[in-house]
Amino acid sequence: MIEQLKFIEEINKSCKSFFLESTFFLHLSKANRFELKGNNISKALNNYKNYGSEVSVLKWFDEYWVYLEIRFEDKNSFITISIFQGDASDNKKNQLFRAEWDDYNNPNEKHPQPHWHITSNQAIENTFTELIEEDEEEGFAAIILNEEKSKIIDINKIHFPMNGNWMNDDGHIHLINDNAKMIKWFQGFFSTMREQLEYVK
Repeated sequence: MIEQLKFIEEINKSCKSFFLESTFFLHLSKANRFELKGNNISKALNNYKNYGSEVSVLKWFDEYWVYLEIRFEDKNSFITISIFQGDASDNKKNQLFRAEWDDYNNPNEKHPQPHWHITSNQAIENTFTELIEEDEEEGFAAIILNEEKSKIIDINKIHFPMNGNWMNDDGHIHLINDNAKMIKWFQGFFSTMREQLEYVK
């Protein structure tokens, strides 16, 4: 098990260097729940478990924003990091993907931990939905769009493995139980994801 408060302090210290356009610190928002705060905050719609809620996101770089939450419940730990794209004035920034690490202390957990959720397709789906809603008579465009949408699986529900250890005959479940390793994971996450986002621009 990790040392919770020390873990938060170490994240604050080690990850602030990845945020050059904002101050970075995890703030206790509710009992045992820490959220990312800073001096360059905007709003975004966080799509999570089939519903959307407004969240505060921190400017990362260029047009990219981060939502980060860490919760501790009994012996369980939960990490959620979402990356958004959009202008500071846009409260409907596009959520690109979400990294999650849910540690239920269950070696038989069916979903890989940690894992990715890909959410960027929702921006396109929302555009299609708006077009269909504007087409009151369910015209040709609406029929085609609905038919095509029905052929595609909802990838938002897929837990894409992030850290499987199959080559060592180990599984896809990793516990949140070592402060030093978790700090390295956070540093690797922000460093590598920035490289990849810069690469696709």
